[in-house]
Amino acid sequence: MNRLSVSLLILILGILTGCVSPAAPSTSASPTLGATSSTAPTVPATLSSPSTSALSADDTFLSQPPGTLRLMTYNVHWDSIFPEADPQNHDLRTYDRVDSFRRIVAAIRPDILCLQEINYLRSGRDLAAFVGVAWGAPGDQSWQVIDVRDTVIATRFGLLEEGYELMTGSILQDLDQAAGLVDLPDDEYGPVDLYLICSHFHSGSGEEDILLRTRQADAIMAHVRDFQTVGGNLDLPPGTPFVILGDFNAYNTDPALHIHTLTRGDIYDQPRYGADLNPDWDGTAVADARPSHNGLGIDFYTWRNDAEPFNPWALDRVIYSDSVLQVRNAFVLNTTLLTAEALEAHGLQREDVLLEHGSGAYDHLPLVVDFHVLQGE
Repeated sequence: MNRLSVSLLILILGILTGCVSPAAPSTSASPTLGATSSTAPTVPATLSSPSTSALSADDTFLSQPPGTLRLMTYNVHWDSIFPEADPQNHDLRTYDRVDSFRRIVAAIRPDILCLQEINYLRSGRDLAAFVGVAWGAPGDQSWQVIDVRDTVIATRFGLLEEGYELMTGSILQDLDQAAGLVDLPDDEYGPVDLYLICSHFHSGSGEEDILLRTRQADAIMAHVRDFQTVGGNLDLPPGTPFVILGDFNAYNTDPALHIHTLTRGDIYDQPRYGADLNPDWDGTAVADARPSHNGLGIDFYTWRNDAEPFNPWALDRVIYSDSVLQVRNAFVLNTTLLTAEALEAHGLQREDVLLEHGSGAYDHLPLVVDFHVLQGE
């Protein structure tokens, strides 16, 4: 689909959804990830002490079902998870969530993390050690990391990067994504491994911003076609589970064309990235996990900023090949909704998902999905 067609589709979908030319929320203040401001629907009030009716005493969602693979994605807001005095902190670091991050990771204990807004200057070795300590395994050398741009894949399993990179060629650096093959233990998950793409999509509400997000999605879909087709840059064994996750900046104030591309394989710039495809191994669309807050099925937003005139929305996603992966448990962690007893039981504090304790300010929330690997049977 050419540029004019994309522009017309944006306009048509905008009219249908009643959101022609609004501004979209910026997930961070960044020289390359900008956004404009405008009026938008009212947002919920700033955090206060939750009412008893809002609290959830059921903390079973935090327990990982046996035999599943736990993935977590989290936009941490520019190096907020590292100590204030760390010389490699990004210039945009304005919040201190070191302790909160450690408590969250220790409570969730993910097998694989996809992090965004991490300074690219950090070494993989340092990142692996940092995550291992947060997870509760100090001195454990098994953690491995792939980092590209501001995206990081960290896992307690083997991780292969060489030959598994997302090939973007000579196009904009904004399209670079961390990608690699996670070497799953055969005794736990069977004979297959997991291919992972950790993404941070461009933000902003202008036409150029929307078009760049479609290009990022197009590049990923072209990569999916490549690893499913023998003889390209990358050949994966048929039926290899794959997950595309991260901060997709999927606003409700634009048509979010890139989500349509990522789930249905509808490529917009076909002269550059090739024809449409059915992205799952069985020739169908792939699935969007869309977890809810604490697994309650009520709230689904993953980003919220009460200081800005934008509705909370599911900016972050976990998209997966549902022909070979089955969701057994999924949630957006919201510690503000847990009872004091549940918080204590898991070593969490009520404001751990806020930008900073006492600030009352939200940003992105952690998303967690527990997968059963069907091909491992």
